[in-house]
Amino acid sequence: MDKLTGISSFRGFIDETDKLLADNPNDNFDIFVWDIVQFKVINDLYGMEAGDWLLKEIAAEIKAKVTRGTCGRIGNDKFVCCVFANDKLYSFKNNVYVFRREGVEHRILIQGGCYQIRSRDVPVIKMCDRAILALNSIKGKYTEAVAIYNNSEREDIIMGQRLAADFDNALKERQFKVYIQPIYYADSNVMAGGEVLVRWEHPTLGFLSPGRFIRYFEQNYLITRLDKFVWEEACRILKRMKEEGKTVIPLSINISRADFLFDNLYDVLVGLVTKYDVAPDKLRIEITESAYIDNPVKIKDTIDRLCEYGFSIHIDDFGTGYSSLNTLKELPFGILKIDKTLIDEIDGSEKAANVVSTIINMAKLLGMDVIAEGVENVKQLNFLKHMGCKYIQGFYFSKPVCEEEFFKKDFEDRVLIHDDTDKFNVESIFTIRNPESRGIIDMIIGAILQYEINDGQLVLKRVNQEFYYQYGIKDPYELFTVRKGKIIDEEDISRVYKRCISAMTRNETNYIEAGYTRKDGSKGSLYIKIFYIGKENGKPQFLFNTMDITKEKRKRVKQRLLDYMDSLSKLCSEILRLNYTDNTLTTVHCDENRVKVKYDNAPLDRLLNRFSSILDKDEHDEIMKVFSYEEMEKFCLSNESIKVISIHLHSNNYGRHLCEIIIVNNRDEHGKIIVTTGSRVIL
Repeated sequence: MDKLTGISSFRGFIDETDKLLADNPNDNFDIFVWDIVQFKVINDLYGMEAGDWLLKEIAAEIKAKVTRGTCGRIGNDKFVCCVFANDKLYSFKNNVYVFRREGVEHRILIQGGCYQIRSRDVPVIKMCDRAILALNSIKGKYTEAVAIYNNSEREDIIMGQRLAADFDNALKERQFKVYIQPIYYADSNVMAGGEVLVRWEHPTLGFLSPGRFIRYFEQNYLITRLDKFVWEEACRILKRMKEEGKTVIPLSINISRADFLFDNLYDVLVGLVTKYDVAPDKLRIEITESAYIDNPVKIKDTIDRLCEYGFSIHIDDFGTGYSSLNTLKELPFGILKIDKTLIDEIDGSEKAANVVSTIINMAKLLGMDVIAEGVENVKQLNFLKHMGCKYIQGFYFSKPVCEEEFFKKDFEDRVLIHDDTDKFNVESIFTIRNPESRGIIDMIIGAILQYEINDGQLVLKRVNQEFYYQYGIKDPYELFTVRKGKIIDEEDISRVYKRCISAMTRNETNYIEAGYTRKDGSKGSLYIKIFYIGKENGKPQFLFNTMDITKEKRKRVKQRLLDYMDSLSKLCSEILRLNYTDNTLTTVHCDENRVKVKYDNAPLDRLLNRFSSILDKDEHDEIMKVFSYEEMEKFCLSNESIKVISIHLHSNNYGRHLCEIIIVNNRDEHGKIIVTTGSRVIL
């Protein structure tokens, strides 16, 4: 008996299964071995107690399902069961546990290997070994739940075990060699960077490409050690560029999902660029969407920290699945790499060409550069250049080369001069004919509005389909006839106009928050990216990429109050809420021993009248200006969270003294002008 889980030990399972098979000689059975993927991470993150709880939960789940067979525990994080074949135990709680600890959700994956017992000439312990072999064949393949053992896979499994056994020695003897595939500017034969890859010069198997060994290392979690070797080699090569007087061009490295499991990923990468004295923006990090799905909260935090330090993050293999779209919005990617499979299709597929064209335009809208991967002929190159793709990677320019060959090439790191190819192909955003493509792109870029400046006024020209969906506007008639093309609040339109002029004169993307009226009549907030896209008939044209941030702003306001209220309540004997829109005054907090008057939606004038009796004339005029509607409106519309002013007050009890008035920006989600204020005596 296993003491922790209460089910059989492995030895007990063998004995019980021998008896089960002997008692049922004419029945077919299946042996399953179940593995908790990344169980060590649970112990590391949440402690042994949490790990033990999880083991007991899973053991209970297995015991409940195996009503006519045997079950037991193998080692630390594996379980085994033998069931009648017609019981079909292929689904184990959808193969996923959701494990919550300290408010954090962690998805636990359960994978299985199955050996189908169709003869009794193999000992039970050997049957378990074969189930484990099947299980090992899907390690690292997180979309696969159960693998069934068959003889044809045996050689592949054995090869994987051999290469894994050779790994330590290969790393020690530097059998792994880095190769670099150059990335070129589309408009020249000059390198703009390179992607660092790995090859294995095996002493007996010869030259091995990554396809021969990477998947085995992913299954055995050796990939993290190999990745660290490649990262360090990339930093060494960057340092060599500088030492040899070459232009230091960026090199890209790949980070796998396994790398994100370790808490020190940030420290490792920062440590490497520090050790080799490399600028972090020269070491570019490529990740795929699949690396993000296991623990998005933790991974986003790591990526945000890396970006803040100065690393550039690429999304790799874009175009291979719709699931990448949400990731594109959530993470701060600087470069998008279009997958080779999509590039392969642009020669013969109008649909693929339209999608690639729109992805390039979409990337520009999101402020991202684009690398086209797998470019193999001049037709593909010319198409991509015409669409405004800046970077090309593929055999047309160069296959992956060894370090010495790489250093013989021409290096150039330059800021690209914007020309006509940088202008947005606006039509591809508004008039995608293929509904599937349009749906994909709209989902990525969100609501798009095209404005022009006409006689000093911003005039709405058209919107994309996603705009109607997001803002609940039925059709162009409602937008242009009923609403007369008015989206942004009148009081904010002049600020938006100024940002448009700035975007045009400086040729840069601008950002602004502005109010708008929702369909139900309530006030909302928009976050707007403004892009200048040139002139049409002499009139400046702009694209607005908008996002409704009403809920986010509401959270910010609440959080701002939480951040300041505790401090204010300790510092101030009285805290008031001033609603300038409704002209009301409310007491939020007061020290009843010192403050005799409380307000509950009282007229705002009562506070202003109090100033008359406790302020000198000069300071009274200054404070009246500070607390005027006009000044508070400016404050609430600004990005300021808090302002502090000092004034002299006088009273019969305390005489003349210096006070500090603290004002917190508390504009609500409906755009109301509201502040929270408190005062304290300094001297």
